[in-house]
Amino acid sequence: MSALFKKLFGSRRRSSIRVRVLAIAFVPSVALLLAGVALAGYLVYDAVKVRDFATKVHDAAEPGARFFAAVREERRLTLQDLASNGGNRGELEQQRAKTDQAAAAINAELQGMVGEAPENVQRSIVATARQFAQLPAFRQQVDTGRPSLQEAYDFYNRLIDQFATGLNGVAQEAPDAETAYLRVTAMPLFTSADGMSRGDALAAAGVAGGGLNEQEFRTYVGQIGAYHAQLASAVPEMIPSVREQYEQLVRSEAWQRLVTVENAFLRGNQSQLPIAEDEWRAAARDVGAALMNLYIQQSSNATDIALDDAEQTLVTSIIAGAAVLVVAIALFLIAWRMSNRLVQRLKRLREETLDIAEEQMPEIVGRVRAGESVDLDEEVLFLDHGEDEIGQVADAFNKAQQTAIAAAVEEAKTREGTKKVFLNIAHRSQVIVHRQLQALDQAERKQEDPDQLDMLFRLDHLSTRARRNAENLIILGGEQPGRQWRNPVALADLVRAANAETEDYKRVSVGKLPSLAVAGPVVGDLVHLLAELIDNATSFSPPQSRVEVRGEIVGKGIVVEVEDQGLGIEPEQCEQLNEMLRNPPDFSIMALSEEPRLGLFVVARLADKHGIVVTLRESAYGGTRAIVLVKSDLLSPLPEADDSTPAVEDVVPAQQSVPPRRRPPRQQVRVDGGGGDTLDGSMNGSVNGGPPPLPVRTPRETLPQRSGAEARAVPEGRPQHHEVRPPRHEVRGQHEARPAPESRPPHDGRPPQPAGPMSPGRPSLPRRRRQQNLVPQLMETDSAGDNLEAPSDTPEQARSRLSAFQRGTRQARDQQPGLDPSGD
Repeated sequence: MSALFKKLFGSRRRSSIRVRVLAIAFVPSVALLLAGVALAGYLVYDAVKVRDFATKVHDAAEPGARFFAAVREERRLTLQDLASNGGNRGELEQQRAKTDQAAAAINAELQGMVGEAPENVQRSIVATARQFAQLPAFRQQVDTGRPSLQEAYDFYNRLIDQFATGLNGVAQEAPDAETAYLRVTAMPLFTSADGMSRGDALAAAGVAGGGLNEQEFRTYVGQIGAYHAQLASAVPEMIPSVREQYEQLVRSEAWQRLVTVENAFLRGNQSQLPIAEDEWRAAARDVGAALMNLYIQQSSNATDIALDDAEQTLVTSIIAGAAVLVVAIALFLIAWRMSNRLVQRLKRLREETLDIAEEQMPEIVGRVRAGESVDLDEEVLFLDHGEDEIGQVADAFNKAQQTAIAAAVEEAKTREGTKKVFLNIAHRSQVIVHRQLQALDQAERKQEDPDQLDMLFRLDHLSTRARRNAENLIILGGEQPGRQWRNPVALADLVRAANAETEDYKRVSVGKLPSLAVAGPVVGDLVHLLAELIDNATSFSPPQSRVEVRGEIVGKGIVVEVEDQGLGIEPEQCEQLNEMLRNPPDFSIMALSEEPRLGLFVVARLADKHGIVVTLRESAYGGTRAIVLVKSDLLSPLPEADDSTPAVEDVVPAQQSVPPRRRPPRQQVRVDGGGGDTLDGSMNGSVNGGPPPLPVRTPRETLPQRSGAEARAVPEGRPQHHEVRPPRHEVRGQHEARPAPESRPPHDGRPPQPAGPMSPGRPSLPRRRRQQNLVPQLMETDSAGDNLEAPSDTPEQARSRLSAFQRGTRQARDQQPGLDPSGD
């Protein structure tokens, strides 16, 4: 205490202005305030406790009534089931489910009441819960017919008796005499309702089992007499509204029917009812509900009185505490008026400072980071609070504000410059990759050596991956990649294009895919998204394992799954990655993370752009399964095939060589072209107002389609990237199994003869002689032929031809030597 006085009345330099002003009234005001708060707090606490407990008792009345009704009905059906040896098992099962629901509801109310209930009520709640926990095991015994009728009757009675004990405890712990008296007088109504139900259950069992034994009949007689006596004794203590309802009940038809049946049983007539059984059951149900309603109303009246008393005590306590508070405030009034001006200035300074820090500065900094120009003199608000100490604090904050905004401006300039350099490097790399792909196309057309072609194909694949990396940089820079489509693309072609852009494409197994197409504006980004997921799957799984890609139609669109057999992802990390995929963060946050996953960040950006949902889950193989959901609004049906052009497998036998056909232009089957290539050969530039489109890879010249032995020279390892070709590993197998060179017929040196008449202005193709050349000879057409555009085939026709070609090569490879139908 001496330390407090020293602080209040000590050196004026160390004490604040408010302390010096309020020190005179501090000690007496605090003493009075503490005494008043302590007294008022105790009274308020006691009133709130009584009110809360009474409210919870009132809230538990209705669930409790439903619970009692459910238990009573299950008791009756159980006794009937035991008496009739399982004659009403279906109705009993339904009632058990209702009892469980009612028990769950009342248990929730009781658990919320345990902390505030008296000790004897708490013990009753625990005992009731323990008794109810034995109910499932007892039900199993009933289903097997083990317990006797009396044992089942006693089990359900104990369950209700435990609850009735808790109700008596509530009555004993009432806060005042009037409430306690009303609760005590309500208990006979509860026991009367339960007694009527117990007698009704025994009577129902007697009817179902052909009568009651002597002990059961004595129990029935005792229950009927007890509940009528309790009702008669409770009538004088009923409140007027309850008494009026009781008199109406006694005069009701349901009561008369129930009494008629009870009298018949008491006379010993247990086999023939004086009324129909349905009417008896309805009367018993109505009377039981009416008696329980009488108890609820009588008890609710006591609860209402307890609530009123608690409210009155609470109001009185608050008034007393407020009076003490007013006296304490009066002592502070003079000091408060002296310091009010100073406090108001400090408060205004605080409000203006918070307004600038929470509203104006974030807005200005956001505009600066967005690249907008900001006039600091006009738009930035500076504080002006005079030249005293408070004004000096405001000036210090103004300087801090200027420094922060200047730093934000400098940071925005740095980020904008870095972004421009970032995008410039990406665009330059993309241009170089496009030119490299064009050069590789030319080299592939001119090269005939299988080993060299295989090397060129590998370079082509690496260049495609480099292009994807350049597009990653553009996406991270906030711009749109150059590849765009206008027309829909088949999902199968799209998945093949994505697979071609991965490093270990040979390990990828593409399963069945839906016959649907993806809208043109989404194609490029979806190819990029799937390529990143497939690349991740191959990178984080063993080299010898396979990565499976499959798709199916779902209610909201189509789902493409990429599943690997790697080590998987930890659950916490998987949840973090899924959160990133749902809500892509700013790239600066990704750059500051300990383990930046730029591929998944690009996937998140692309998915968020088109409304695609990407989710990572644990695979059944222990690895990771990426689920890509493409919504229905991004899909369209495949274009119908031209009926005038028959499919290849319908017109060419599998074991015959396919006649030379001109390969369709490259842009018609390509799904990963740069710039604005579309599947129908149209050009589509940038659609988002970004930089001009990059150079477009020119399609290959129209070439005759390889068939028969010519296809055996195609090297292994070429992914299905630029064209739809048969798998390289199958064709390579034919190349390895071809006949030895000495078995070839000698070349007579004559020039090749044309295969047939060709179009005017186009030179004839050379005639192929059996086993003359192992390497396919591709004849380049003249300029007139170059100007003729090859017929455009639909994707279905191209797929049909390639499927027939693949089956033919497989059959030729599996055919035994000496069985060549041509006789060679």
